[in-house]
Amino acid sequence: MEFINNLLHNCEETSLNIVKSEETSLSVSEWLKMKFHIAFCKCCRNFGKQTKVMDKALHHHFHTDFSEDATKASPELKDRIKENLKKL
Repeated sequence: MEFINNLLHNCEETSLNIVKSEETSLSVSEWLKMKFHIAFCKCCRNFGKQTKVMDKALHHHFHTDFSEDATKASPELKDRIKENLKKL
């Protein structure tokens, strides 16, 4: 049983290693345990996919050159927001 416990990670350890693997490289044993767990755990597999999507979105957001005019709200939009806030 100890062999199986050493071979498997739980979901918490696996999710931490998924996030860690995006920033640094894992040791061979950590990587194998993570991959083995992901092969059998649909939740962790989905978590891995979701973190990759978020990482791409954040990378795109912070590495895209936005012009200042494109990021400012129009006066009409500002007025509509103010009106909606007054209704609350």
